[in-house]
Amino acid sequence: MRFKPGHRIEPFNDTSRKRAACARAQRRERDAFPLLAPLIAEQQPAIEAVMAQRATRWIEDQKQYRARRAADWRRARVRLAGYAPDTRAKLLAYWRGCKWPGDPSYFLSMLHMFDTDRLALD
Repeated sequence: MRFKPGHRIEPFNDTSRKRAACARAQRRERDAFPLLAPLIAEQQPAIEAVMAQRATRWIEDQKQYRARRAADWRRARVRLAGYAPDTRAKLLAYWRGCKWPGDPSYFLSMLHMFDTDRLALD
């Protein structure tokens, strides 16, 4: 099975540009309602807390992405196993030779195209 390895999980980088963007967003929220600006400012989290939350969320998002991708590959393999052996061999030969990225969504799309007669293997 041809597949494209997932991207490397890199840690969340807390940069000065991200901090400045967070500060601008909070300022825009306060400026949108000038009369309520003090109340809004009280409810806004500190930038350090926002950055810590983003770092934690980044790790969780990466885990979810990898889990979803693995589940898609499992679903595609189960679907492929449902074909007759000669059809399965033709589908795999087509997949190995095509220029699509080795991604489970593309593989599932190929199987769907075959099922809906939009992909001729002959």
